Amino acid sequence: MNIHPEKTQRMPRRRILQKDIANAAGVSISTVSRVLNNVDVISDDLRERVLKAATALGYQSKTDQLRQINLFISLITSSNLSSDQFHSAIMVGVEEECRRHDIRLSHIVVKPDDINRAQILERVWSNPDDGHIFMSVDDNDLLKSILEYNFRVISINAEHKNLGIDTILPDNEYGAHLAVQYLIDHGHRQILHTTRLVRSTIKRRHEAYKATLHDAGIPYNPALILDTSMVMQDAYQRMKRFLYAPHPEFTAIFCANDSSAIGIARALQEANVRIPQDVSIVGFDDIPMAEFTVPALTTIRVEREEMGRLAVRRLLERSTNPHLLPIKVEIITRLIERQSVAYLHNS
Repeated sequence: MNIHPEKTQRMPRRRILQKDIANAAGVSISTVSRVLNNVDVISDDLRERVLKAATALGYQSKTDQLRQINLFISLITSSNLSSDQFHSAIMVGVEEECRRHDIRLSHIVVKPDDINRAQILERVWSNPDDGHIFMSVDDNDLLKSILEYNFRVISINAEHKNLGIDTILPDNEYGAHLAVQYLIDHGHRQILHTTRLVRSTIKRRHEAYKATLHDAGIPYNPALILDTSMVMQDAYQRMKRFLYAPHPEFTAIFCANDSSAIGIARALQEANVRIPQDVSIVGFDDIPMAEFTVPALTTIRVEREEMGRLAVRRLLERSTNPHLLPIKVEIITRLIERQSVAYLHNS
């Protein structure tokens, strides 16, 4: 299916520059700059001529541009924001920063089908002056199509190689290293890893799991990799099936996120496996619920609200300077010690 918008839709209009105003008013660019920035004494006639030319051309100052940006938030998540504690926290950061700058905000949920992709492209094409923040969207083809027409695109919590897109995400490799090393330091060598390798960020955590085992002289065992959903209920069901089928021995679990860790912990407890006496668990994200599980979940903190705030700030920078080089910001992650890990006594 061709996902490009029809050519009959309007092209993004060119931004009016100070040199355009100078040409229209018959003055120098420096004069236009002094008038617009109100930094010098200018005659009333000259000031009026410059301002009339600016108005006629539809010029917007940087302040006006920032106030009139409409952020288009695109989410890829199977759950509602009200129940998705990871993405809802990012949204809080986005919303707070938008309010600080008086920016309008809307969002749309992305589903992996051509119809929705076409609708998103049509919306972008129809609103060329909008900004777009994509959250946990791994669809490189979709983003590549949007980047062809719109420079105001930021990605949160996803990896995009060779796309030239601003990206804000947690330091997944360092966080995963902290989690696995913490388990190793507690004597664990048979560490089950529950993961979801279709997600770019989760792959990074898996790679760090393998690297940390290697550095500790622990052989990588593919049988200790359990592919499961990141959703709590699905992870619970997947772990139940795993436990009641033949499986390798393990004394600890590194879960790719907290939601799956909570579901997996419940499945273990229903099977009379004690946490942490029999099996230790470390999660990832530090969602609010992690603190209130029994036992409280040891995890890796991701500064989710800060990711949202930084994405909006970068979008504002790019809105006033579209030629900025793309950046990738990895926000530091840190270990939060609670009660779900114990020392392995027979290590």
